[in-house]
Amino acid sequence: MKPNIFFLNLDSMRSDKFTGETKTAITPNLDKLLKKGTYFNQAISCADGTILALNAMLSGKFPFRTGTRTKEVQMNSSNYIHIFKNNGYHIYGIIPDLTILSRFRFNFENSVNSFKGTPPNIERLGEGTGQKILNLFEPNKMKEPWFCYIHPNDLHNPVIVPEEYKNEKFGNNKYEKVLSSMDKWIGDIVKHIDMDKTIIVITADHGSIIPEGDLEYVDFEPEFKTGLNVSKKLMPHSTHKIGAKMIVGLRNKIRDSRLKKANEGLTPYQKRSRLPHTTLSLYEEIMHVPLLFVGINTPKNKIIHDLVRSLDIFPTVFDMLSIDTSTFKDKDGRSLIPMLEDKKLSELPGYFHTNPHKKITLNDKVGIRTSKYKYFRYARESSEKINLYDLSKDPQENNNIASENPAIVKEMEAILEGLTKNATIDEPEKLTKKQEKIVEKQLKEMGYI
Repeated sequence: MKPNIFFLNLDSMRSDKFTGETKTAITPNLDKLLKKGTYFNQAISCADGTILALNAMLSGKFPFRTGTRTKEVQMNSSNYIHIFKNNGYHIYGIIPDLTILSRFRFNFENSVNSFKGTPPNIERLGEGTGQKILNLFEPNKMKEPWFCYIHPNDLHNPVIVPEEYKNEKFGNNKYEKVLSSMDKWIGDIVKHIDMDKTIIVITADHGSIIPEGDLEYVDFEPEFKTGLNVSKKLMPHSTHKIGAKMIVGLRNKIRDSRLKKANEGLTPYQKRSRLPHTTLSLYEEIMHVPLLFVGINTPKNKIIHDLVRSLDIFPTVFDMLSIDTSTFKDKDGRSLIPMLEDKKLSELPGYFHTNPHKKITLNDKVGIRTSKYKYFRYARESSEKINLYDLSKDPQENNNIASENPAIVKEMEAILEGLTKNATIDEPEKLTKKQEKIVEKQLKEMGYI
């Protein structure tokens, strides 16, 4: 019998809070799984948002080759789910009930396959989602062999701590307290899984910005909305656009003034921790994600320090299953099995992209990650806003060394251009106008646009 595959995608899960010295969450169940499996501590996502990151993961292709501006998870012929189906696997899952994920959800054989996923009304594990998952894992609910994809949203902003976890012993911030609460559910789910015939994969689409220590987000949105509503009531309809611009300009001045005062004496990393979720970018707190394999064909209590990419995950799984993927040509991902067998693979750079849900803007950024360096810049202009960090000396990316290292910048730019040159792009499936409106609304509520 072919092994079952349990795929747990923890939305917004940072690598440094999954394990490591800065982690303060209490996660005995995740810690047990770490000892039972192989952990890649240099795994890199492909994008700062869910859709583009998930498209890359499920296709094994870089974001710029999956229909860069698509607003939903694509299920075309290049998606790996087809490989599972073609090899006799039954597909199950529980994911947010978002239109952006609907094509993916339609592949699930279980009728109860979603939960409320739009902020602020996210249905968290303790509010019903956890029980839905446990119900799915009851005996004889899933036909074997199965592929089961679970995507909890508890760590996605706004982060809300369950009442019983509002104690400093569970973590020094809201994020880690929530992670502590999630660990209980992860333990309950794993109890229902036969480890002798299952491969477990735990990872994340992207990380998250977390206020450090006593710092908090600097959020002006409520004041902005109040001011905007007042201006609409006081000003004639014909001047609403002008009024909106005035309010936005005033908001920006207030924000900049407050940020400047609030950020005195803070490091760049600490300053970034105060930004809202809408300000996602290509720093390590967003792009560095956990990657853990547990179960059949997986070494125990092993840590691999080599750089890997999220688009390497499924090629590795198929290699574990001895499934032929030769018909799925033109992939950027590769199997990591040699690393599991203590063999060296040549390093391949990670590529990543911001703003996956909009048309290309001046604020879009692209970049690459090697084991030593992080390099990113504006997508439209290769000579503007260049960021270069030596991660071996500066893991929090506090010191931009681009200006004093032009040779390294040139080398990184050559790698970036080499990856994107003559790239073929999949044609994304089209949404209806009604779907477009729904998607736009959901993305705004989630803070992506």
